[in-house]
Amino acid sequence: MKLNATHRTIESLQCLVIDGLKEGEDPKFLVILNHGFGASGDDLADLAPMLIQESEAIAESCRFVFPEAPVDLTSVGMPGGRAWWPINMAKLAEMNQTRNYSELTLLKPPGMESAANMLVKSLRSMLQEWKLNEGQLVLGGFSQGAMVSTHVTLENRLQVAMLALFSGTLLNSEEWKSLAVAHPGCPVFQSHGYQDPILPFHPSEELRDLLQNAGFDVEFQAFHGPHTIPMSALQRFQERLEQLCGNG
Repeated sequence: MKLNATHRTIESLQCLVIDGLKEGEDPKFLVILNHGFGASGDDLADLAPMLIQESEAIAESCRFVFPEAPVDLTSVGMPGGRAWWPINMAKLAEMNQTRNYSELTLLKPPGMESAANMLVKSLRSMLQEWKLNEGQLVLGGFSQGAMVSTHVTLENRLQVAMLALFSGTLLNSEEWKSLAVAHPGCPVFQSHGYQDPILPFHPSEELRDLLQNAGFDVEFQAFHGPHTIPMSALQRFQERLEQLCGNG
């Protein structure tokens, strides 16, 4: 199968767009996956050809977009690395050592609002260009990419087809709680490793509970492993996408 891959600037974000659709054909679903802190913009891009080649339904229905986060980390010794907002890694390590997670879960990081605004403008532009609505959007990402996806969904009351959170965490808990209660709810797929040394497991459970208590339909997959996306989570994500495509 021929894959189409193009780099584009969509609003203020550089994006890699990948699909297996025929020329001129609009997708039935848009899948936007956001990378984590310190990764390059195309860090998750290998997922697109894997899913397209594994599933005819996904190949015929989905267009994948991988935005590049706005913050360049070259100046802090991470050339090629990007971030949605700066992170104090030493402070995060200290929280893991002390297991005092309340400081993490209550935090509204400086720069998160700006990054979320950039992302929502880009995704709205994509939906308009490709004649799609929010119910045809799958939004998510890994780690910090999951966090910005959560904030965008809650703050803008997006009723997406699926919110996919791979190894994310709870931030800004008081605001997220009130936003979640005001949100009409949407399907969520969330995965997290018991042995995650970067973003500990317990706050991910708090995020799950916050969303479930607000009426979101959350499927939570815990796994034995570190800060990663395991094959079991990818397989389940593929199954969820195929179910959407079958109903589209």
